[in-house]
Amino acid sequence: MTNDAYAPRVEGHRFVVGPNVNPTRTEWHFDKRVFRCFTHRPKRFDDLLRFAARDIPENEALVCGDSRLNYGQFDEQVTCIANGLSAAGIEAGDRIGVMLGNGIPFFLAIMGAVRLGAIAVPMSIKMSPPETAHILNQCAAAALITDPAVMDRLPVMTECPSVRKTWLSGPDTLGQGMTPFQSLLDAPATLRKPTGLEDDTILLFYTSGTTGKPKGASIANINILHSALHFAYGLDLKAGQRSLLAIPGAHISGFMAVFTNMLGVAGTTVIMREYKTAAVLKLMKRERITFTVFVPSIYQLILMHDDFTAGDFDAWHIGIYGGGIMPPVQVARLADALPKLKLINAYGATETTSPVSIMPAWSSVDRPESVGLLVECADALIMDDNGVEMPLGEIGELWVRGPMIVKGYWNAPEQTAENFINGFWRTGDLVSMNEDGYLFIHDRKKDMINRAGYKVFSAEVENVMLAQEGVLECAAVPVPDPVMGERVCLFVTICGSVADEVTLRAYAAENLSDYKQPDYYKISTDALPRNANGKVVKSRLVRVANEIEKLRK
Repeated sequence: MTNDAYAPRVEGHRFVVGPNVNPTRTEWHFDKRVFRCFTHRPKRFDDLLRFAARDIPENEALVCGDSRLNYGQFDEQVTCIANGLSAAGIEAGDRIGVMLGNGIPFFLAIMGAVRLGAIAVPMSIKMSPPETAHILNQCAAAALITDPAVMDRLPVMTECPSVRKTWLSGPDTLGQGMTPFQSLLDAPATLRKPTGLEDDTILLFYTSGTTGKPKGASIANINILHSALHFAYGLDLKAGQRSLLAIPGAHISGFMAVFTNMLGVAGTTVIMREYKTAAVLKLMKRERITFTVFVPSIYQLILMHDDFTAGDFDAWHIGIYGGGIMPPVQVARLADALPKLKLINAYGATETTSPVSIMPAWSSVDRPESVGLLVECADALIMDDNGVEMPLGEIGELWVRGPMIVKGYWNAPEQTAENFINGFWRTGDLVSMNEDGYLFIHDRKKDMINRAGYKVFSAEVENVMLAQEGVLECAAVPVPDPVMGERVCLFVTICGSVADEVTLRAYAAENLSDYKQPDYYKISTDALPRNANGKVVKSRLVRVANEIEKLRK
């Protein structure tokens, strides 16, 4: 049940909270766009930290291992970093690459850059030197904050001529020819006035680059604040939340759905340096975690782990998932094991500052295949290949508009013009919407398989097969065929020996039309390959599938 003030309803096919919470109005932003915004909102992302430090400075903000910072300490150290960056010659508008793993220094560096008025550029610590060089050069970064553990992933810095200054976090900073990050924290805590406007870019999150080089999504204050408000209202978030960050903070889901959500309600972000199921269970019990964000397979791993005892997790009441559909059988199992847990699908992307839609908690069991209702300030079109809106219930590409949609890609006018049309961002996702306003993701436009003239949505095949016992995750990809055009190859990650090819073929025959049934299976206990943003890299699987087909001939 929800608080009456947040009682949601469907209005114009979107998720609308109680009328007295925060009215909306139409505004003009980014020079050319008009969309609905929440009337009452902070003006800057940095205001969330300032307000929390002013009102409840003793609340825990960040926890990592034995280190703990309350909001008063967090705010003061962010000010020190902003002053230290300024003293080193970094100015408002300069881009600062932040290539740090999960930990307190990552969030200090990001928020210090934001408070200065610079543009923080979170970077994955798993990138290769050429990928790192591409981002630093594409945004003409003036500085880099990194860690000794990722030195082998940095390019030769002479290849990045815009970088004037590099800071190194951690104790092992000697002999690297770089300035210790601690020197920024040693700067004076002289108060700084709030800086910047709503439409100013404050973050550059680079897309995953599955179809080309990563593009820098220009995230403004207004984007990130509306995303936080959509989450807060859609999830009915209250003060006192304690969230576990077990996914990378340098990716939009970890940063927005975990850290920024906690910042918005002055909650606590408990940080894990890397994911391990046993460690997750131990930390969740110790820290009384109330809020999580995982991919669907993680919830299954938790439920199956030997150390899982439902009674130890009575504080856990919100479980967000994304990046895939939760099989109905898994939703039911979680509901049985953890009846207090609201399991909620949230759909979004880097370009939407996440989220676009949120599943109302009471609908998860009844509509597990849906990604929910549009958030309140979102407008959506479902378009065919000719740019004509599709009737309700028909499948087309989702176009989305609203205050959470980024202004475009950094220093990439052609790509911005191609992907952003009259304020709408073309998602590349094939979706449909039912008469109640619930969205259903059928496939990525580029991932649809054409088998003898029939459209096979890979997501549909995957969602059906995920319900088979023993299947942890799976991905359907096309294999070229001279007769059929394309055939279906299914990569399956199993847990234990419950699922084999015979079992899977029988299950597919029972639950899928004949043209949708996989022709080939690749079964393993290994996880599917994912990029830095956690998305399955299907291009890599396609190459493997093609090799399988060659061996058959």
